[in-house]
Amino acid sequence: MTAFHCAMVFESPIGTLGILAAHGEHLQVILPPFDTEVIPASAKWVKKGEHKLVDEACDYLKRYFKGEHVSWAGKYIPGQSGFLYQVWGATTKIPWGVTITYADLAERIGRPHAARAVGRAMAVNPLPILVPCHRVVASNGGLGGYGGGLDIKRWLLKHEGVEIGCLDAAK
Repeated sequence: MTAFHCAMVFESPIGTLGILAAHGEHLQVILPPFDTEVIPASAKWVKKGEHKLVDEACDYLKRYFKGEHVSWAGKYIPGQSGFLYQVWGATTKIPWGVTITYADLAERIGRPHAARAVGRAMAVNPLPILVPCHRVVASNGGLGGYGGGLDIKRWLLKHEGVEIGCLDAAK
């Protein structure tokens, strides 16, 4: 488990989010239900203005939930494998209100036969919303999966103006 340096709770329209910084260098956002028991006792709970990365994530989330078309630079994505970093970086370039398929994302990173691996990368995305994996949907036209649950994925897509009726109907 990652040792978290600091943590902050963020109240959002989709529930309580936890903004966590590991070693002061990387961020991780936990979607609801946010369980404070996953945070080690050694993590310092911070307030606005006490940690630059946490403040940046908080500001991004506030702007996102206000409906601003913001995009995350991806510079604080934890250094996993090159493939994961590549997938998450490409995901940050999916515009507000646009959905693409796992296969499309695989094509964008030059790995056209890696749609399933892209799906696995989305499943372990440590920065949901900031790295908008909710914008990646199944090739059959369905929603696909989402770590925070499909109700949250639906909410996020609707918030961005995506018509999801056809996505829900596809199986």
